[in-house]
Amino acid sequence: MNDLKPAHNTPPRIGLFGGTFDPIHRGHLQVAEDVLQRCALDRIWIIPCALPPHKTDGGLAPAEDRLAMARIAIANRKNLRVSDIEIQRGGTSYTVDTLREFSTASGDGTQLYFLVGIDAFLEMHTWKSYRQLFDFAAFVVMTRPDATQPSLPLRDLILTYTLRHISDGYAVCKDGTALEHPEKRSIYPASVTPVAIASSRIRDMIRNGRSIHQWVGAGVADYIENKGLYR
Repeated sequence: MNDLKPAHNTPPRIGLFGGTFDPIHRGHLQVAEDVLQRCALDRIWIIPCALPPHKTDGGLAPAEDRLAMARIAIANRKNLRVSDIEIQRGGTSYTVDTLREFSTASGDGTQLYFLVGIDAFLEMHTWKSYRQLFDFAAFVVMTRPDATQPSLPLRDLILTYTLRHISDGYAVCKDGTALEHPEKRSIYPASVTPVAIASSRIRDMIRNGRSIHQWVGAGVADYIENKGLYR
């Protein structure tokens, strides 16, 4: 995706990045930094969920610990913030509720961008009130191709899915970098830097007594050790 350069004196451009963050790791931070630059966002809010609706096997670290680790991880990153909106709301965390609350609270014309991975995006039809999501925020669909620009087949995959499940009013814009709709918010494919790590692997490493410092940073690693998480 080409960098999206805002005009002068435009309203704030705010990214929203939700997930379990169990624990947060370098991969999360890398994709956030990539999207910050490529979409010219002013900041990104990292939003740990309370209870994820699509993960029913339990075993999550307590919400307060996941929130604390996220705050430690972004401490020296001035354009990243952590929101406890879903944890304070409690119960199952539905994205539609979060986007609605951010949209209502940002009544100054703030432009919202919701970050989501391609795999999750292609399951959007299983989310609560999923079509309403595109009324509140533009979507940045994060991919991991080798090239800096998403491949045409992948963009077409996003378009095919969107036309089938979201709205048949979407179409590729003239420069080919986004899907646009006359009423709903746009959808932007975005290449992000691949980081070969996942939270599940980090949890396995902890259980096997292996060091995780290179993947989560010293502060988060020390927090996990002190709290005895994932043992």
